[in-house]
Amino acid sequence: MKTETLLASARAARLRAYAPYSRFLVGAALLTEEGALITGGNTENASYGMTVCAERVAIWTAVHAGYRKFKSIAVVADCVLPPTPCGACRQVLWELAGNIEVIMGNLNEKIISMKLLELLPQPFGSAAWSDNPTSDQLMHSEDMWRVPVSFHPVGHVVNNYQTPQSLPENYKEQLSAIFIDPEMKEGLYRLNEEKKINVISYLHQAQGYTLKDKRSGRGNEVYGVFACRAPLRPNAMAQSTVELVEIRKNILTVRGLDLINGTPVLDIKTVMPQ
Repeated sequence: MKTETLLASARAARLRAYAPYSRFLVGAALLTEEGALITGGNTENASYGMTVCAERVAIWTAVHAGYRKFKSIAVVADCVLPPTPCGACRQVLWELAGNIEVIMGNLNEKIISMKLLELLPQPFGSAAWSDNPTSDQLMHSEDMWRVPVSFHPVGHVVNNYQTPQSLPENYKEQLSAIFIDPEMKEGLYRLNEEKKINVISYLHQAQGYTLKDKRSGRGNEVYGVFACRAPLRPNAMAQSTVELVEIRKNILTVRGLDLINGTPVLDIKTVMPQ
């Protein structure tokens, strides 16, 4: 993953920070050896000592998700000089991630990149994974499927519809664009050979769900959520089959997309032949 992509993810993570006291928003994006991206934002508290930095939020989230090997972390804040992790964050990163690359940037595109041991020349202790009682066998136990998983969007939808209610009835005739992360552009190779594609997305404005309810699109008859295409689901994911009109660099033009502007796109797949 390119440095620019990692920094962009950290900038976006700032927008989920909770900093009503300092007004100093910090975002962090942690890249694992497997290529997964885990983000975090600083989380403040009225009892100031309870505040947690973005870097620790990201690394603790990643560890809880089962990741153990990390390549780099980006940290972004709105300050004159790029922000450096505090001493506590450096120590936590050392024990859980080792001597990873730390990329620090501000909103003016100033960037500093250093290895962690340059920031923490004489760390206390060492990585302790070898002594951790959670073995690989336990990590793959039958109950692990209950632990939430995270996804990294590969792109987003661009059109004029800001809410689900604004989608026109004739949306199947309308054009939308899908902007794919430029770093993922190579994955579009030969996609232009397809007439239709499946767009897997995350319905970012969906809230709550019912397992069984009347469905307006099915004559108000009662259906289970897994037996229909209701937008409110246990996991707010959607699959939309659309006509592929054009591909220009990393931008897809499609017809018939039932998604609103800004919807994160998780994946693009071809349509299986009948």
